[in-house]
Amino acid sequence: MPVITSIDSKGFSEKFHVTTHSGKEKPESLVMDDNTGNINLRAVQAAIKEKSDRIDELKRSESNRESLALAVQDLKKANELALQLEKREKKHNRSSAQSGSLGISDDFFHGQMYLTVSSQLHLESYANSLGSVYTAGPTFSADKTLSMKHLAEMWMIEVEIGFADLEDVMNYAEDYLKFFCQWVLDKCSRDLVFASKRIDQEVMERLQLVSSSSFEKITYTHAIKLLQEVPDKKFETKIEWGVALTEEQESYLADEMYKKPVIIYNHPKGLNPFFVRLNEDRRTGATFQVVLPKMGTLIRGSQKEERFDIISKW
Repeated sequence: MPVITSIDSKGFSEKFHVTTHSGKEKPESLVMDDNTGNINLRAVQAAIKEKSDRIDELKRSESNRESLALAVQDLKKANELALQLEKREKKHNRSSAQSGSLGISDDFFHGQMYLTVSSQLHLESYANSLGSVYTAGPTFSADKTLSMKHLAEMWMIEVEIGFADLEDVMNYAEDYLKFFCQWVLDKCSRDLVFASKRIDQEVMERLQLVSSSSFEKITYTHAIKLLQEVPDKKFETKIEWGVALTEEQESYLADEMYKKPVIIYNHPKGLNPFFVRLNEDRRTGATFQVVLPKMGTLIRGSQKEERFDIISKW
């Protein structure tokens, strides 16, 4: 997969721009946001209309107040996102209208280029002709975070599997982690002895736990219920349906409750990318994450929407 690319696979992720310009002066085109915001804005506006219609439907049917409240909250978040995207679009238009002494035409690349955020779009095109494909390589993210788990550069394995549903993909993820951990135990004994002496005394026990355990599978909704019922434990962030689980909450499920790897699946559609397959309940999407004890989330994945009648409405 290319390290330098013109594709922004994730849309909202901050990216490193690639340029041959040097010095304090920067071309206007490099400090402005990319034009993917226009596409995202239209998608969000369409989603806002859909959510508004849903609220009207709930009001007419006199549905339970909880469903209505969640729908209103979902609409509020969509409106906030639309405002952010509108600001991005206005900023982009202002930057395009300005005439700087240093432009992108002076650069080696005659267009905006980035360090790759994800190989997803490349893999999707390959999967159309080759079937199941994967890549392992460096990815870059300019998101500012204090977490030591999120680095500016990291190596990531990305996979596209043809003709598979969410259950298949979750099983593949579990099988891969078990195989990988067992392979390390069998082939890397000297490295593990060194790591257990210098870094982590329990590294071999944790690898054995992953390779020998049956992963616990729970829905996001069930995870929320379990965490809300925990006695004598106050989490830093309030636990409520529709809000992403924090690292603290995810780790509590794997470390304290189940004491083994946990797969959390079917997250609320408001937390998912637009391409995720919508479940029959119309509230959740076909997504999953694998949470390991003492490590946190190691794998994320989803089933993409394939139904033409839904895709045609995007």
